Amino acid sequence: MIGMIGEANQEHLDWKLREKAIELYRRLEEISELPRFQGATVDFHPKRPAMAFIAEKELIAWVENGELPKFLKDNDVKRVLVDALWPSNVGILKQLVESGVEVWVLTRPSALHGWRKKHEGKPKGLVEWLERHHPQVLKGFKTEIKNDVYDAVLLRYVKPKYQRRLTKEHLRCWVSMLLYRYARRSRQGLLQQLDALPVSEDERSLRIEMVEDYLMMEATNFIQTIKSCYPKICEMFKDLGIDDGDVVTQAFACDVFMEIDETRSLTENYRKFGLVPEKDREGLIYDGAAKHSLVQLTARRLGVNPRYLITDEKRAFVEEQKTTVEVIYKWKRKWA
Repeated sequence: MIGMIGEANQEHLDWKLREKAIELYRRLEEISELPRFQGATVDFHPKRPAMAFIAEKELIAWVENGELPKFLKDNDVKRVLVDALWPSNVGILKQLVESGVEVWVLTRPSALHGWRKKHEGKPKGLVEWLERHHPQVLKGFKTEIKNDVYDAVLLRYVKPKYQRRLTKEHLRCWVSMLLYRYARRSRQGLLQQLDALPVSEDERSLRIEMVEDYLMMEATNFIQTIKSCYPKICEMFKDLGIDDGDVVTQAFACDVFMEIDETRSLTENYRKFGLVPEKDREGLIYDGAAKHSLVQLTARRLGVNPRYLITDEKRAFVEEQKTTVEVIYKWKRKWA
């Protein structure tokens, strides 16, 4: 029997859609080789309530973000897997973690539906794998499978290697990292605007000074937040040779530190930063923001400008990036 959670939530979820979602769940349960997340799965949306699914109760419903902790508590949920970490849901996730709920997040969006552009190689997402190996499961769903309701169900079957547990320290530092990155983008955007606008040198200097003060403030706050959550981080700065108090360099190091997933292999982390052999780079999708911070950190460590490196120097620079990732990765596995 499909679970009921109250009239308010039922009004927002079409009965037939719920029935189809539960039918999808029952079909997927028959595939023995699929992994299963033990707990609730939640698909968030920036402008709509979250879609929550509890397999053990065959319960699925819209839940307003602010009501999610109560919903999970009322249903005795101790573990939850969410599809994404966003500014709009980080507060709720932090609240869940602090209340004792074990919170996991999907680390690769393509783990559900694969890449937009289909290919002939190994399936890159759950739906793509089902289309090839168990097409009967998706019969009746193919044209509408990209739906919040179905995504909440599909999340249950994503491979554990695409899941990462969230801690209150990580969430606190993540917020600080976003504010620092916003300040960095603001500075870059202003510089581009000033190059195009007819402003005096005095006004240009004043505006640049203001935005750089703002950037330095956010960079300092970011570093201090990292230090408060990971007190031994100064030892990592020393291992990287950046313990001289250079705020900009240390902020880039903290950014890379946040992006490295110590629960996965070093090779997998290399891929996240785009550090793969040239023969494997075609079609590689990596984290552009993380890559930028790594390049800037490595450049500042070496005292070079990546734009002016010749071929042999570029190869050495890539190797130095890998060394930088390795140092941070090993430190994070040991102390974080």
